[in-house]
Amino acid sequence: MRLALLSTGTDSVAVGVTVVATLLVLALVVAVGYLLKVVREMRREAQGLAREAQELLAELGSTVRRAGIEVERVDRMVGSAEAISDAVGSASKLVGGAVAGPLIKLVAFGSGLTRAARLVRKGPPASSVAGTSAKDGRRRARSRGRAAARATARSGGRGRGRSGLKAS
Repeated sequence: MRLALLSTGTDSVAVGVTVVATLLVLALVVAVGYLLKVVREMRREAQGLAREAQELLAELGSTVRRAGIEVERVDRMVGSAEAISDAVGSASKLVGGAVAGPLIKLVAFGSGLTRAARLVRKGPPASSVAGTSAKDGRRRARSRGRAAARATARSGGRGRGRSGLKAS
């Protein structure tokens, strides 16, 4: 019986390995338990983040829809402003065309009246009595040249005769 009580070195090693293995298994069980706890917490946080993300996406969608409505409104306003600008431009061209001719004639008539009044007050200039001076002749020629150039520019480059009819 003595032999049975004495343990061999192999039995001691086996007991030691069993104790160490048991401790390792217990450590692994504790670690797995801790990991499960962390995974549950992470799952709860992920669900909370998902809910917040859904709320934010819904809010973002409504904001985008409102922005689209505002963009359409601004686009309509810009279109209206363009239409008004075109109408004002057309009206100003029409008024300018209708008023320019009579206004020029009125200014020319006033200038003629002023000249006539000056001649009546002073009498005819001495140069017109004895004929026109060379300086007045050059001045009148330049004035006629400028008037002809303006008439040509107004008619778009088409020549007009003295009668104002188109030259063919």
